[in-house]
Amino acid sequence: MSLDVNILPSDYIDLSIGDFRSGINKRIIDKLVKRVENAGNGYTPGLGLPKLREKIVSYYSETHGIKDIDINNIQITVSCLHGAFLSLKSLINTKSDEIIVVAPFFPSYLNLIAGVGATPVIVKSEAPTFALPIEQIKKAVNANTKAIIINYPNNPTGASLSQTDREFLNNLCEEKNIFVIDDHVYSDYPSKYQYQPISTDISHQILVSSFSKSFAIPGIRLGYVIAPANIIERDGFYNEGITFSAPTISQFIGEIILEEPEKYTHHIAEIKQTGAELTRLFASSKYFPSSSYMGGLYMFIEVPEAIKDIDLYYKLLEEHFHVIVAKGSDFQYSDRYFRISLSTEKKVLLKGVQKIIDCVDYTLNYNKQKA
Repeated sequence: MSLDVNILPSDYIDLSIGDFRSGINKRIIDKLVKRVENAGNGYTPGLGLPKLREKIVSYYSETHGIKDIDINNIQITVSCLHGAFLSLKSLINTKSDEIIVVAPFFPSYLNLIAGVGATPVIVKSEAPTFALPIEQIKKAVNANTKAIIINYPNNPTGASLSQTDREFLNNLCEEKNIFVIDDHVYSDYPSKYQYQPISTDISHQILVSSFSKSFAIPGIRLGYVIAPANIIERDGFYNEGITFSAPTISQFIGEIILEEPEKYTHHIAEIKQTGAELTRLFASSKYFPSSSYMGGLYMFIEVPEAIKDIDLYYKLLEEHFHVIVAKGSDFQYSDRYFRISLSTEKKVLLKGVQKIIDCVDYTLNYNKQKA
């Protein structure tokens, strides 16, 4: 059963999507009103407001040591995925061109690859660490490979890249003349390894992100691309017939946030605390002792081995307990795993997780009653 998040029955708990619905900070609203009054609300340049692009240059130069970039390396987009699509479009020439993705991965990556007319090549990481499958990637790379998509921390697992992983990807891209598409919308969230691009040189990197997760404002639909200038130029060409430019008001909000970003990230500390609390709750159950928060906005949970009929478990979880989760198959992985989002209000989230735990015994007893 697939239900739109806006029309769920009131007694359902939807843990399947990472959405924030808390509104926009009043400080931002007050500044935005003044900015619109002064600057109006007309179209912006196709690549985005120069001031916003300059702020992104400064942030990545100062925070991550990215070298030799200016506003010609920045494009403002309508979401991170929009930027990833344009950049892939700029790389792809024929249907034989291949993009490597590491499962489990965000489902929209397959849509992006199909949309630009390329071929996905899926390699799989392994539980419980979900570490980068280096040997599989080596075997997957060939003359048709154009890029590798990475997500930091990974959605849905929360796994992150070690220094060894980053060095491997950087060396591979330089050697094979391919790109890393670095989707790091969760890079400000907790993770085992702190986020850092694979190199301070962007010659073989396309960095894509957005304001949605770091600042809990997905509805403004504001993302950006950092890439070599020739790719940004091609991205701009393709975008002229799609959106031309991101909404002006959204870009104003981006400028306001980057003036004092630390004022708008309190939710991230709360997510870390929630992850720790859920880890303890799962650990208190005899069925989920190893389930833990690894980072990012999600937890990737293994259905206990005691459950033999996985489809029945999910059916009962939704129809009897009214809890919706995202199955592993949504992420090109096994349905023995499912994802829950930590963006749900904590009281509701804790209630939902307890129902997930309770559903195990209910499913086992259901099978016994049927037998």
